Amino acid sequence: MATQTARLPRRAPTFSFVRRESDLWLALALGGLVGLLIFKLPVESALASAVVGAFVILAFVDTRVAVLALVLVRATIDVTATVPLLSASGSSNVNAAAVMSLLVIGLTFAHVALNRVDLLRIPLVKPFGIFLLISLLGVGVAPDRARAVEEWLRVAGAFALYVIVVDLMATKAEWRWVVRVILLSSIVPLCVGLYQFFTDTGNHDTAGYNRIQGTLVHPSPYGFYLVQILPLAVFFLLYTRSKISRVGLIAMVPLIIFSIYATQTRGAWIGVVVVVAVFMLARARWSLVLLPLAAGALFFAVPSVRARLDSATTGTCVSASYCQSSVLWRQKQWEDTIRIASPAQIATTGAGLAAVDVDLGLNAHNEYLRLLVETGIGGLIAMIILYRSLLGIALRGYREAPTPYQRDLMLAFLMVWAARVVIGLTDNIIIVVLEWYFWAFAAIVVGMSGAYRPAWAHQRVPAAPPPEAEPPPEAAALPA
Repeated sequence: MATQTARLPRRAPTFSFVRRESDLWLALALGGLVGLLIFKLPVESALASAVVGAFVILAFVDTRVAVLALVLVRATIDVTATVPLLSASGSSNVNAAAVMSLLVIGLTFAHVALNRVDLLRIPLVKPFGIFLLISLLGVGVAPDRARAVEEWLRVAGAFALYVIVVDLMATKAEWRWVVRVILLSSIVPLCVGLYQFFTDTGNHDTAGYNRIQGTLVHPSPYGFYLVQILPLAVFFLLYTRSKISRVGLIAMVPLIIFSIYATQTRGAWIGVVVVVAVFMLARARWSLVLLPLAAGALFFAVPSVRARLDSATTGTCVSASYCQSSVLWRQKQWEDTIRIASPAQIATTGAGLAAVDVDLGLNAHNEYLRLLVETGIGGLIAMIILYRSLLGIALRGYREAPTPYQRDLMLAFLMVWAARVVIGLTDNIIIVVLEWYFWAFAAIVVGMSGAYRPAWAHQRVPAAPPPEAEPPPEAAALPA
């Protein structure tokens, strides 16, 4: 009788506690980045090294945890945007917020390379990539190239976050975690904003107003950030099963609404109106007649709201650079903005990112006009196609949602999308902290709608099937 050779047990992976082998190599690469920062940066940059070090540890355990950690603290870290950790040439500097953008870019680059992800198979990558390419070419003609590179890296950071979230978060449980983290990111800004309101320590640049700004650098982006959070908070309140979460959200939703009011940002107020209008349009169109009635009641019942809205249309231009009326001031700003770029620049790559802020000292307060001037007609068209494609995915996901949970999440995103599009007519919305949370939310919508599955873009060569086991001698001896 033939003897069967006993097979040795297969050796377990050396790093079995790592979720994927790519996580190990990714963590080692980021560990090298930490060492470089510690070696090169001065002592006062220890904060940057500490942030990167903590991030490496998280990435070593699970890349998803590292991504969620970045999303969680990004709104809180925004306050450091004016605190440089390392000075650079021109008007550029490296701060904790910039370090986070670099981290997410490096993390996404390593993830795409190690997993051989075909980026072109990911929805929205093509128009987003074209916009990044055009704006990168415009760096060469920008009035401040260092600032232009800094702005480009910020937009690239939002793109990188979208790519890694849409490719990493592929299950319902992971999608829910992203939603939770986006909501949790607002806790610290809300608490700080509440403190600023009661202690009169907000922004006083507008005479007679204490405009809260939370942990953001200005009240306006803080208000826009909360407008993006509001539909998600209401949605999660309706579907959460946790009593603790429900109690927290019952307190959070009114606080968000109050904080939007306390920012005294007219654009954010308009964003709330758009959010409510989209909800009414989707659920009860007849109720749209109540919207102007409610807006009128607030106008006459709240003196500060009436004063802020009146200031938008009253007054004249008292000098070449200052107008009492916000409408007249914006019109003048738009006229000055359009003159920055030459016709040849508008037809090609634009005047370069940050050109409006560098030349005028202020942003254009019209995102579409700013994109036209800084990235040319090609950049503006690419951005319009990007947003139009995203709208199509969200609408399809809303119509074809298999559950009320998914349908309402799609509706919440449509509310945020519409608010951004309208706010962009009179304000600047492509601001880093806003982009991070918008595109993280968009990644969830793309995945949940079925427009993308990670397996579609991964190009790893499948492993060879294991050899078939030899039949035991007893089976081989049996007659056919």
